[in-house]
Amino acid sequence: MSEDSEDIIKKLTEDVPDNATVAPVDEDEEFNLLLDSFIQSELQNIEEEKQNTRIMLEEPEPKPIEQNASDDEVADSLELAEQKLYTAYRNYVDSIAAIADTHKLAMPVFHIKAQVLYPRYTPSLGNLISIDVLQGWDTMFEAFPDDILKIKPNASDEELLDFAEQHTDENLQMAVVSYVEILFEIEGCEIAYEKRLLEYEHRKIEEEIIAEHKKRGERARKYIDAVEKKNFPINAERLINGYFKTALKDPEGSFAALTTNPAIFAPIEIDKIKPRFFGLIKPTPRDGLIYNRKIGDFLKKLKI
Repeated sequence: MSEDSEDIIKKLTEDVPDNATVAPVDEDEEFNLLLDSFIQSELQNIEEEKQNTRIMLEEPEPKPIEQNASDDEVADSLELAEQKLYTAYRNYVDSIAAIADTHKLAMPVFHIKAQVLYPRYTPSLGNLISIDVLQGWDTMFEAFPDDILKIKPNASDEELLDFAEQHTDENLQMAVVSYVEILFEIEGCEIAYEKRLLEYEHRKIEEEIIAEHKKRGERARKYIDAVEKKNFPINAERLINGYFKTALKDPEGSFAALTTNPAIFAPIEIDKIKPRFFGLIKPTPRDGLIYNRKIGDFLKKLKI
């Protein structure tokens, strides 16, 4: 028994108490009832997952399906990845139906319609497809027990395709080939699903970076305006932009430098310092040091 089969049976029976007592019923009937209940629950989960995914990824609400639309019409409206998966699935179902009819076997109940794949595939859908695929293999085994036993439990895709190519029954050939295609297309849908998630995450990161850059720019502008209003002998834009650039790597160290020695980010412009004593005493580097300290003290007290 495959791991998928064991997982499904476990899900079907995990809620049944060990000491439960029920009226005698046919085992097949009881299993079918449990299976039907599980299927209906999974269908609801899939619809919820699709809705939650759409909301999470901020995708537009899909165009409603017309009430009387045929399965083919809905299938035509699917995205390419979902279309390929559904085509492989329908080929598989048709092949199993042909095998069941030829060998007078009961036709399994298959549960996937195009609407289940609309508007996009979500991972939970794989559970239902696994159930249908397993039922199809049961039919193949009933019709061709000796041939199916020749297939290794963990046969690769290539080995399955070789088996199909060598067999003479066209319906069995198509069923096995379609099974391999289903596996391949499910993987494609999973990749497409993950790509949507990654694209959304990438888009959100870009939006956050742009918002943060804008926020930092607005904050820097406020610092620049505050320094310019004080008419300090320093290039305010060079000072603040230099500080913000350095702060990306070392916020604490950069702020300490800004408030103790702002000239690190932009030199004090001595020629812009007004002479003292009616223009008799020209500004000197010492005056630059005084302003350097004044600017640092101002920025330390500045609240923005």
